[in-house]
Amino acid sequence: MTRTATHRDDDAHAPKHVVFVTWKAGNAPAFEAAKRLGHHVTLIRSLRMEQSQNIDFESSPYAKYVDRVHVLQDATDIGALRRRIHAVHAERPVDGFVATVDALVVPVATIAEEIGVPFTDARAAEAAKQKDRCRDILAAAGLDSTRHAVVSGFDEAAAFAARTGYPVVVKPARGSGSEGAHVVADPEQLRAVLAGEPAGGAYRTGILVEEYLSGRFVSAEIGLAHGRFLRLAVSERSTWDRHETLETGTTIPAGITPLEHDRVMEFAEAVVGAMGLGLGIFHVEIMIGADGRPRLIELNPRIMGSCLPNLFRLAGGGDIFELLVRIHLDEHVERGPTEFTRYATVRWFGAVDAVPRPRQVPDLDWAAAEYGADLHALTVRFPDGDTIEPCRGNLGNFGEVQVVHADRATSIRIAEDIVRRTAELLGMEVTR
Repeated sequence: MTRTATHRDDDAHAPKHVVFVTWKAGNAPAFEAAKRLGHHVTLIRSLRMEQSQNIDFESSPYAKYVDRVHVLQDATDIGALRRRIHAVHAERPVDGFVATVDALVVPVATIAEEIGVPFTDARAAEAAKQKDRCRDILAAAGLDSTRHAVVSGFDEAAAFAARTGYPVVVKPARGSGSEGAHVVADPEQLRAVLAGEPAGGAYRTGILVEEYLSGRFVSAEIGLAHGRFLRLAVSERSTWDRHETLETGTTIPAGITPLEHDRVMEFAEAVVGAMGLGLGIFHVEIMIGADGRPRLIELNPRIMGSCLPNLFRLAGGGDIFELLVRIHLDEHVERGPTEFTRYATVRWFGAVDAVPRPRQVPDLDWAAAEYGADLHALTVRFPDGDTIEPCRGNLGNFGEVQVVHADRATSIRIAEDIVRRTAELLGMEVTR
């Protein structure tokens, strides 16, 4: 069944059918945003993903905003997902899709094109996720010249590093969450990294070796609707100095100058435009070099993840999920640059080394008593099992603290103090 979707300006506020494909705790507020806008909300769940994230839809406070739920064992099975979406579309025509999880953007984009529903361009999303292909497209457009190569093993990786010089970055050619990414200082470490990755692990999609970029790590959050870019935020990122590819937190907005902000946004817009992503809200990770020049780290054809949309709201940016729904319903959106009133900071942490799993989470009430309204959230949730494994990717974090304050330095200091003191209570060294 095919259908050409048309959205007139005069029916922008008419009820529509929004289909969410999978969910996470951080993006569940989008259900409420869609319902608040008056739309019919359908969710296609993925049990495999929910189990890996240890989340329970039935207990989510946002479950009540979903009108219809469909359950798949694994939504990344594009055949099963296609059959389910076609059935949903036949029963009630779909006006817009929302897919906020990396693994589902390309499958949803492909199926959306098949049934004529506006969404991010499928071929462009696929190219963005294939990191070497993304760099090739941007190099051809004259936007980014970061040296890179897809290699089959140590010999080719070492030859690349010999040409560019160490350190180099080694990462999966296709992946997310910093899993399998390393900054490698010398041939011995390179050999150890490649030898330590199990067959069928993160490098099953290929091994990408890149020139090392240094500077200030930021991300640009930008929307694209009807050919018009929406500048939403530049966020500053923190990483663990003992494993540079592991992100330990974010502050929104970034502590950069207006000139740097404009340079980052102009670069992000050029990147998204060159890739031809079409519509959506995109998360563009960028390194600002010592010369002030932005360089691409990674382009994600979806909205920023984890709790970052909530940080955007806490900092005074508004409801980014309402904007997300409106963009994916192909509406005309008018919005100027975001004017933030506060600084919102998150710090994530996990175990530095393998440690026995504590019997219980320590009392955390001291943080709220001491920091009051500056502390928005502090959570510690240990994974199942007897041992907490070393954290070397985003999925290895077991703790999170969110802080909001009118002063940037104070926001960051409070978050880092809470992480330090929580680690002391746990009696373990954590990534920070």
